[in-house]
Amino acid sequence: MAFSAALRDWGGEARLPFRLQAVLIGLICFAAGGVPRLLPALFGLLGLVAAFHVFKTEPRLPLKLAKTAFGVALAISIAYLFVNALWAPDRPGALVKAVIVLGLSAGALFITASYSLRSGAEASVLGKSALAGFILGAAFLLFEIVFHESVMLFINNHLVQVFEITPKKMKIEQGRVTEISSFVLNRNVTSLVLLLIPVLLLTVALPTKTARRVAIAALVVVTAVSTLLSESGTSVMAFFVGALVLALATLSLKAARLVIVGAWIVAVVLAVPLGALPYKLGWEDWTWLPPQSVAARFYIWKYVADEVYERPLAGIGIRGSRALHLRIPADASDPSHASYALQGREARHPHNIYLQTWLELGAIGAMLLLCLGLAGLWTIGTWPPLLQGAGYSLFAVGSTVGISGFDFWQTWMLGAVLFGWTTMMLGFRFPELASFLAGRASSTESAEGKAALRAPIG
Repeated sequence: MAFSAALRDWGGEARLPFRLQAVLIGLICFAAGGVPRLLPALFGLLGLVAAFHVFKTEPRLPLKLAKTAFGVALAISIAYLFVNALWAPDRPGALVKAVIVLGLSAGALFITASYSLRSGAEASVLGKSALAGFILGAAFLLFEIVFHESVMLFINNHLVQVFEITPKKMKIEQGRVTEISSFVLNRNVTSLVLLLIPVLLLTVALPTKTARRVAIAALVVVTAVSTLLSESGTSVMAFFVGALVLALATLSLKAARLVIVGAWIVAVVLAVPLGALPYKLGWEDWTWLPPQSVAARFYIWKYVADEVYERPLAGIGIRGSRALHLRIPADASDPSHASYALQGREARHPHNIYLQTWLELGAIGAMLLLCLGLAGLWTIGTWPPLLQGAGYSLFAVGSTVGISGFDFWQTWMLGAVLFGWTTMMLGFRFPELASFLAGRASSTESAEGKAALRAPIG
């Protein structure tokens, strides 16, 4: 009886998935800036709600979307992950990561299918929920950066312990955390940058042009300030690369496409020689580079690149980087190297997803990653012009994060990336955006755009 009453209060069984979707989308956008570790769990819940909606409405739709070029490439890549896990050093851990990738990808498929079944009015509600969550999360992150994580310190010391007790991450006095290292918020900043472009598209859900302009300005300014004040050099680089690609796309979509495709091929195919190049050129000796971040990565990339040649075809297995116990020696003859040569410490993460792909998945995995990216770019090329530009920019942001990102298998990053792309798909459902696209496109592009908007999302 109580459950039936709750259903009636929420608008009936048919409306319950939609309302849950709206709540979860807002929570995910807030979590990006607030607690990114919650992203995979919230994204999984959103996928379950979407699956319920799709199976109740049009159960064959996910299969249609899976038969696209990108869907096939993704399925083959995930299948290889399970095969690769068989020779990984930590086989159970590798299989868990493969299952997580499969689960999150399935969730993204159902979320995309669910969005394609929503009306324009429903898409506007979902968009407003995402905007509210994102701006609150971004404001919370900016507050934490400016006031040195005062909120999380209070929660950790008085309510529930939310931080790992490690000297590297925090200062502890008499059992209380008194200071948190600034880099702890790097994943928050990265998540925010990954979601910025899709969320900017959702401003079309707002009722007036003035409201949209104010929202766009607020989103960009808060994200930019948070990024520039943070210690995440990766996020700063990704933010500006995304802006440059977006600017290039406004001038010429063809030029943006050629630049992105070329950069993607070079980054994946030549990852190993390029990874070793900074060290060979002596860039680690540049004293103006932050020693514990940028310069240290040059050492890490060089030693990881050397390890690739041990098993170049199939790799050492998923998460094999952790099992290498790779120690990067300090140069005893040059004391200036001591600070950023990690002083013999273990380098458990390659800090470059392209190198990590070659190391753990081998040439087979690298070629699958290459094909997956090219299939995605080909799909973006069939979108209406405005969405194409946003898509290329988002692709550039994600690819740039991968250059110096911590680890390919971080579930929070996988959740942020997949949520960002599914949010892009929601843009197809806005009548305002459809009208704008139809009015701005050329005759050929307009026909293609209308066809894409009429299609389910794929």
